[in-house]
Amino acid sequence: MKFIPKALTALLCSTAMLLSAAVHAEEINRHNFKIAFVQAKDHPHGLGAQKFAEIIKEKSGGKMKVMVFASGTLGGDAQVISSVQGGTVDMTLVTPGLLSGIEKGFALYGLPFLFQDTEEVDAVLDGPAGQNLLTTLEPHGIIGLGYWDHGFRHVTNSKHPVEKVEDLKGLKLRLQQIPTAIESFRALGASVVPLSFTELYTAMETRTVDGQENPLAAIETSKFYEVQKYLSLTGHFYDPLVAIFSKRTWDKLNETERELVRSASLEAQAYERKVSREMAVSSREALAKHGMQINEVAPAEIERMREQVRPTVEKLVAEYGPELMVEMNAEIAKVRNAQ
Repeated sequence: MKFIPKALTALLCSTAMLLSAAVHAEEINRHNFKIAFVQAKDHPHGLGAQKFAEIIKEKSGGKMKVMVFASGTLGGDAQVISSVQGGTVDMTLVTPGLLSGIEKGFALYGLPFLFQDTEEVDAVLDGPAGQNLLTTLEPHGIIGLGYWDHGFRHVTNSKHPVEKVEDLKGLKLRLQQIPTAIESFRALGASVVPLSFTELYTAMETRTVDGQENPLAAIETSKFYEVQKYLSLTGHFYDPLVAIFSKRTWDKLNETERELVRSASLEAQAYERKVSREMAVSSREALAKHGMQINEVAPAEIERMREQVRPTVEKLVAEYGPELMVEMNAEIAKVRNAQ
C-alpha cells in the first residue's frame, strides 16, 4: 500500500464529510407546515410555536417552513384535532383531556389535585408513562411529539372570591368539554357550562357564565381581567400541553425530515416550558395591576376540596386507566420520596 501523506488524508476526510453533509442536505425537501392553536400569539403556546418555526427554518436551511395560526383562527380545539387527523393542519397543541376520546388514558392528566409541583409533572410526562401514552395516538392518525407546558389552573369569576369549597356552589363556570373536568367541578358543587375556549370571553362578558378556570398566562393574554373581578389560586388541575402532528403529513416525510421535526419540537418544548413557568409568575403580578382581586386558598381548604372530589376521582381512575394511574403515581412517589 502506498503511503498517503497526512495532509492528503485530512483533505480526503474533509471532502468525505462535505459530501456526506451535501447528501444529508439533499434529503430535506421543501415543505410548508401549518400549526394552529386557540391561545394568543403572545401566550407561551404562541411563543413556543414561533420558536418551533424558527428552529425548523434554521435546521432545514430554509427548505421547511412553519406558518403559525393563533387565537383559534383555524377553529377551536376539537376542529383543529380533526384537521390534524385529516392532514389539512399539520400540527397543534392541545390539553390532554381533548384527546381522551381518542385514547382514554390522556384523561388521567386532568384529575384534580394530582400534581403538587412541576417537578412531579415532568417526571410523569418525560418518563415511561407519559412517553408510552404518546405512542398510542399513531393508529388514530396522530404523531405525539411531546409535552409542552400549560400550567396549574385557577378559578376566576365575577361574583365573589373562592376561599372554601362552599364558595363554588352554584357558580356558573365554563369548563373544557372534557369529562374529568366536568365531573370534578360538579362534585365540587359548581354549575358547569361546557364551552369552546373561542366562545369564552363573550360568554363572560354577557354573563352567560359567572367564571372559568385556566392557567394564569391564559387569563392574562386573553384579557379575562376585563370581564372577571376575582381570581382564586386553587391550582386544582395541572395542564400539560400535547404537541401533536398529522400522521398524513408525517408519512410524506423521509427519516431525516422526521428527525428534524422531532428535534425541533423537543427544543421548542424546553423553551416553552421555561417561558410558560416564568410567565405564570409575571402574569399574577400583571393581573393584580389590572385590578383583579387575587386570593390564596388555604391548604386546609384545598384538602377539603380534595376530599370532596375523591369519590369522583376514584370513579374516573377506574374508567380511564387504573394500570396507567399506578405507573403515574409511582413516578410521583419517586419525586416526593427524594425531596
